Amino acid sequence: MHFDLMVKMSHNINGKKLFIIDENIKNKDMELLSTEEIVVLTNRFDIYEQLKTKKLNVYFKDFDLSIFPDNNFTQIFFRVSKEKAATHFIINNAERLLCKGGQLILCGEKNDGIKSYAETAAKSFNSPKNINKNRSIYLASIRRSDQKNKCTPKIEADDNNYLSLRNCIPYLDHKLISKPGIFGWEKIDNGSKFLGDFIPDFLSLFNRKLKDILDLGCGYGYLSIRANSYTKAKITATDNNAAAISACTENFLKLNINGEVIADDCAHNMNKLFDAIICNPPFHRGFETDKQLSKKFVNSSYDRLRKGGMALFVVNCFVPIEKYTNKFLQTKIIANNKSYRLILLIK
Repeated sequence: MHFDLMVKMSHNINGKKLFIIDENIKNKDMELLSTEEIVVLTNRFDIYEQLKTKKLNVYFKDFDLSIFPDNNFTQIFFRVSKEKAATHFIINNAERLLCKGGQLILCGEKNDGIKSYAETAAKSFNSPKNINKNRSIYLASIRRSDQKNKCTPKIEADDNNYLSLRNCIPYLDHKLISKPGIFGWEKIDNGSKFLGDFIPDFLSLFNRKLKDILDLGCGYGYLSIRANSYTKAKITATDNNAAAISACTENFLKLNINGEVIADDCAHNMNKLFDAIICNPPFHRGFETDKQLSKKFVNSSYDRLRKGGMALFVVNCFVPIEKYTNKFLQTKIIANNKSYRLILLIK
């Protein structure tokens, strides 16, 4: 519904339009993006791949708007993100990209903070906001003014220096690199720590020397870093999120980890098999809970494991992952701390 409304609004004005898209888009919504006037910037590899098949002008970047010239678009559309810093970053940088009289259109629901974002954008543009409501969905339009008061300084929202990688997560005698836009970016996630502490026991279950390990949904690379402390196996880390790929790549370089970091949709494009997989799968897609994500990560583990290989998953206790695993993978609960469970999957 959000994207349907934005696409309909894009038909009202001629000229080049930019759609900035994150994980909040649904597969059916991508069918709406089919005009040559539309340029898409997305931070999700699966969306990038799907839109490439439609021969759209699409870029896979962590919302890096510097790739576009000034005064380039008549409209910029963004369904506000769950990541506040990302939305503020886009508001701060959108005006430069718009032609005179061009519009930034923000879309979202009341609980997404859409009214607050609209007010922030209006202050940044020094221009009035226009908000329309369609059921529970709000469309906020802020127009770039043709005349600027040079005496009035631009008011920028706090975007937490969104694009910058930073050493921010204490680990042993150094700090790991991360940034906004990654799940749990300022900390070590409790579920990942639970799995990380168990990695030595997991590796001891193998009766052979491991050649390779897949970190499925790697984030900034915490599980890869933990695994690298206990094995000389090559580690391949993959994620769907451009921000995660950037941070994980830097951590691999900084810590001299034996492996590689690959942008991919749940290892969909990988043609190789692995002895072991470590995974803290997501269960949210944007603002919504997505029950199919657990199934997707389990299916990928089955596809990417060698026969006799094993995967170690950590999941919240309320996530019923066994209903996806029991049909084709041996499944054992090997630890439970009342918040998270460690699930061993054997092919």
